[in-house]
Amino acid sequence: MQDTDIAVLINQESFLNYCFERNDEDMLYWENWLLKNAESRKEIEELKRMLIVMGNESRNRIKEEDFASLQAKINKSELGNTNKVHSLWSWAAAAAVIFLIAVSLLYNRTTLESENIIANDIAPGGNKATLILANGKRVNLTDASNGSIASQSGIKIIKAKNGQLIYEVSGIGTESSLTSYNTIEIPFGGQYQVNLSDGTKVWLNAGSSLRYPLKFSGSKREVQLLGEGYFEVAHNREMPFNVRSGKQTIEVLGTHFNVMAYADEKAIKTSLLEGSVKIHYGEEHLQLIPGQQAQFLNDKVNIVGDADMEEVIAWKNGYFKFNEDLVGIMNKISRWYGVKVIYQMKPDSSLTYSGKISRSRNISAILKIISFDGDVHFRVNGKIVYVTNN
Repeated sequence: MQDTDIAVLINQESFLNYCFERNDEDMLYWENWLLKNAESRKEIEELKRMLIVMGNESRNRIKEEDFASLQAKINKSELGNTNKVHSLWSWAAAAAVIFLIAVSLLYNRTTLESENIIANDIAPGGNKATLILANGKRVNLTDASNGSIASQSGIKIIKAKNGQLIYEVSGIGTESSLTSYNTIEIPFGGQYQVNLSDGTKVWLNAGSSLRYPLKFSGSKREVQLLGEGYFEVAHNREMPFNVRSGKQTIEVLGTHFNVMAYADEKAIKTSLLEGSVKIHYGEEHLQLIPGQQAQFLNDKVNIVGDADMEEVIAWKNGYFKFNEDLVGIMNKISRWYGVKVIYQMKPDSSLTYSGKISRSRNISAILKIISFDGDVHFRVNGKIVYVTNN
């Protein structure tokens, strides 16, 4: 391995992410790289182990300008020589110096902070929900066994595995089934999928609720959403599907879209992945095409022409993808982990944080990513996360 290769390697953010497990995508990339370069696995894993040990043991802070100066000297005096070939331990010594300083800068805010987060770690959310039947009876879906849980007016309600609630037409409905509604409530720290009687599938995020009829009738199908939901609407040209959320109504025939309508968010966001939707707000309406997002704020709608759909539905696919300010990120964390966030500083809305991580990880993993550059710090006490900047 040449020094030029080494210089590239130790300056790659993705390699640092791999070593310190900051980003699932980078970790997967380097694992795949090692599969293709098996002869380097032992050396790379030893270097990774060494860097982690340095990160855990480092205590002395070094000024950023000193780090930049030393790195420049190392690059000039040793790493700049492209003709010499060294063993792992010759170049690892240079890499170790650079990373020792980098680790001091990026990870050494205090050992107590990390120990506090880990000691008070919080597990991720899961499939949790409460179903409210037409007669007012509440069914805890979290604890209920799989199988049929109720039958109402020719509609069979089934709890399936993996957090699904399925409505099946089992017979001829009565007049009451046309006016009977169910509501499913998702607590903070929960998620659930509902398959409605018309075949429409709805995924609900933490802190959300959906009200819907047992059986759709008349000239339209209508449901009411609070929070966030992803819809795959069964096509029926004769009976459009409407989603009411706040002051807006979304009208579709058959399509895939996401609606985020939490009370603590500034805007209601409707993002279209497939098909076409029409959004009604007051006396006005507009139509979206795939890739667009409508943001409803202060009785006005703004259209984002090239929204990041991967980020929009990351929650539905089992991970977080961030590219936003601290408050927006912490709102998502609060809902999924069921925690209260208290700011002991004024969040800087001009700072944007980005990252990608599985929602199955404990809260400590995601807090480490956000605090990586040292702008913010966290302290966990029970179900409360305190945010500080010192």
